[in-house]
Amino acid sequence: MRLTREQRRLRDDGTPAQRKAMQILLALSRLSEAERLVPITSAHVSGASYKMIGDPGLEFLEDFARDARVTVPTTVNPLGTDLRQWRELGIPAEFAGKQERIARAYESMGVRPSFTCTPYLVGARPSFGEHVAWAESNAVCFANSVLGARTNREGGPSALAAAIVGATPEYGLHKDEGRSPTVRVNVTTKPHGLDFSLIGLVAGQQVGDGLPFFRGFRGSEEDLKWLGAALASTGACAMFHLEGVTPEARRARTAGLPSLTISRADLVQAQRSFTDGTKADVIALGSPQLSGQELWSVADRVRRKPPRIPVWVFTSRAVRDENPEPVAAIESHGGRVLADTCLEVTLLEHRFGTVATPSGKAAYYLPSLCKQKVILDELDALLERYG
Repeated sequence: MRLTREQRRLRDDGTPAQRKAMQILLALSRLSEAERLVPITSAHVSGASYKMIGDPGLEFLEDFARDARVTVPTTVNPLGTDLRQWRELGIPAEFAGKQERIARAYESMGVRPSFTCTPYLVGARPSFGEHVAWAESNAVCFANSVLGARTNREGGPSALAAAIVGATPEYGLHKDEGRSPTVRVNVTTKPHGLDFSLIGLVAGQQVGDGLPFFRGFRGSEEDLKWLGAALASTGACAMFHLEGVTPEARRARTAGLPSLTISRADLVQAQRSFTDGTKADVIALGSPQLSGQELWSVADRVRRKPPRIPVWVFTSRAVRDENPEPVAAIESHGGRVLADTCLEVTLLEHRFGTVATPSGKAAYYLPSLCKQKVILDELDALLERYG
């Protein structure tokens, strides 16, 4: 393992947190056979929801925060509730108190209190070829695929360790050979809306931890956000190529690769298989969190077709604060716009039993993480059904 003089200093003579961070990165290097730590320009850390990490995670973070400080710009994943609305949501005071302690621990380490699963929508957009250390599966997939940055699918502790050291083990998607496609995926239908999530769900199930090269369609950044989030949920994919769209697709070699086909019938079947509910209690949007443009789109739809059941929208604090008009429109029709938290890491199960959503990622995680039945459909169709 080739270490710089500064990395050796952190390993041998750093603070307890710096030494622990180096231990984590060196252990990961041994497992991955990485030869060095590559400098990073940013980090994104997961493990901020008290619902997900509990008391052990809280104790680890508070202990680590005593002398840990990040050395590169670092953002962090959503919390377990919106700390400005927890009373109105009926969140137990003990849960909110411990969630606040987690937020303070991250802030004391110098982590930007973004509390978002879409850091690329709030200014954390690494340039093509930049090495970063990001946790959160959808963000990893977006960074690698859409932006052309380089990151492995980090866990929360390894991303935090990398943020403290300013470097991460060089293996996997940090190297050219790790970014080569492993399977061609021919899509024979022109996708729109929910279809991008459905393509991701189907492909992830079939590709596993491979790296798909998609052909046959185009998509906007927002479309690819939904595709990547679903792909990284049913599979362990951390990157994809889309012919003619993503920045590294042109130089990707696909000759001789195995191939699979996704048809309209496959998408219809996927939607059916991820739907097990019959009567929704809430329409929920924001897994991953919504952009400002998406927030406006939801508000316009709610205005046109006010629903009989509440619409809960999850976004970042920055997007919520920058868009008061759509927030007011959604909430004037009985909905809620929640910030700093995300659909599947918050406490839904104490209020709802069935969630209707257009998110493939949410459809995959809600049954296990929130004990919800799911109705997976286009937003317009859901508003029509519950209007």
